[in-house]
Amino acid sequence: MIAAMKDSSVKAPARATRRSAKAADAAAPPASPASKSLSPRKDTAPAAGTRRKKAPAQVRAQLLQAASDIATDQGVPAVTLDAVAERAGVTKGALQYHFANKQGLLDALFEQTLTRFEQQMHTRIDEGVAQGAPKHGAAARAYLHTTIDETSPAASTNVLRVLVAAMMTDPAIRERYAAPMRKWTRPDPLPLEAAARLMICRLAADGLWISDLLGYQNMPPRLRAEVVRQLEQLALVKD
Repeated sequence: MIAAMKDSSVKAPARATRRSAKAADAAAPPASPASKSLSPRKDTAPAAGTRRKKAPAQVRAQLLQAASDIATDQGVPAVTLDAVAERAGVTKGALQYHFANKQGLLDALFEQTLTRFEQQMHTRIDEGVAQGAPKHGAAARAYLHTTIDETSPAASTNVLRVLVAAMMTDPAIRERYAAPMRKWTRPDPLPLEAAARLMICRLAADGLWISDLLGYQNMPPRLRAEVVRQLEQLALVKD
């Protein structure tokens, strides 16, 4: 009997609690449409100040530009993963997602640079032929201007110059990248005298940009323009 009284005394408050809870629920006003609209939605725009994740292609281009800037300013040895990541404003892990090591980064940089150089070469060759210039020597004349013109759209030529300069002192770089360069510097399939004239034009162009790279030739603009004009004349081989 005592146990039953204890049991009923325990259960009574519990029943009262449940009744009061139900009453509170019944008294609570229904949720308004406005309050429902406050619940988060999956398609909402990111909050102000939230940075969107960059596309992989954009990050890759950013990394190559950083590598290009470092190579031009400080030379190929300065192109390290840490330096490129810092300059590009990304983590080293993000860099290694695209380029596992320095060699992979240099290969991509050289390939991009060479592609741009070749595009500029083809553009100049086509423009020269369209203007009525002889087809023979067109490649030599295009090489002359693509390598030495400061206003050339192949501004990546600056990177190419640095890479070629590195080839002079680093046998590994020379062995890896010499073959693609031979495409534009090989002798023309012409009679000996004409082929020699065009080769002289190319070698002179190399000398000009190497002197620019090293900064030891302070040539007055008028003299430089005349040198280029005479090289152009040298490369005019009749068809």
